Amino acid sequence: MGIETSGEHGGAGASFTSAIVVIEELAKIDPSVSVLCDVHNTLVNTIFRTYGTKEQQEKWLPQLATEKLASFCLSEPASGSDAFALQTKAVKDGNYWIINGSKMYALGPYFDSRLIQCLQVDYEQL
Repeated sequence: MGIETSGEHGGAGASFTSAIVVIEELAKIDPSVSVLCDVHNTLVNTIFRTYGTKEQQEKWLPQLATEKLASFCLSEPASGSDAFALQTKAVKDGNYWIINGSKMYALGPYFDSRLIQCLQVDYEQL
């Protein structure tokens, strides 16, 4: 499901407008599949294409375009889907990041999935 993902990474290389047309047409038949397609293409794949390193793009975009689905995790008990009120935090510990907090809902599949977590980070640690 890599509508906007480049052909180089296994996607269709189509425009954002094309993605919206696909999502709209899917919604006529099955709204839940339409939402899954929307989240996967316009949130998850876009995050990798826009903010991912070249190595991350080469690793994940081909899988996300052909065989894997991803989830988008934003909602929290105290903030709902208000991204500016998130309480889940990531703190750098050597070469790793420690994530503490809780999510109420992951938009997308839970099985064999890649999760995009929305959380607070101290930008001085980046």
